[in-house]
Amino acid sequence: MQLRYVKDFAILLIVIIFLILGVRLYTNHHKANRIPAESVYTKESVSDDLITKIKGIESSIQDRKRFVFTINRDPLRQGNIIKDRLDLEREFMERLHNTFRLSSTAILENGKKSATIEFREVNYYAEIGSNIEGRIIRDIGSDWIKYYYNGSVHTTYVQARPPMPDFSQAETDPRIRHGNF
Repeated sequence: MQLRYVKDFAILLIVIIFLILGVRLYTNHHKANRIPAESVYTKESVSDDLITKIKGIESSIQDRKRFVFTINRDPLRQGNIIKDRLDLEREFMERLHNTFRLSSTAILENGKKSATIEFREVNYYAEIGSNIEGRIIRDIGSDWIKYYYNGSVHTTYVQARPPMPDFSQAETDPRIRHGNF
């Protein structure tokens, strides 16, 4: 008796699944018939209106490229079209931040070698074999280190932290203009 109910239930599920699939097939067919065979924009793709719009945009871009600014400072600070003192200082600090700089080296009496490295405003104490931000220290000399990075061995020497340049000269000297393009 129970087997009959299970069999009826299975047949009912199959019929319901077929009904759902039939409704889905009908709605998908109806949606597909609503899409036009040819696009609305096919006439515009070869029209003269579109070509004149494209040429107008291109000439506007060329005019903007040829424009020469006569002021030293961007009054609205809208991008780096004109680089003023603040932009130059920011670029200098970013370059300094990303420099892998050897601050000092030390060779002790027992032969132990160590180095102090500044990278991304963090000072690292390193010995031979140390891994600093993916750079493996291979050798340390009296004023240099050799390290392995990206498949090759690099040498860097002890160098002082560079002082901030005087960027006030860039605002007054017309020969030192950056980014007039």
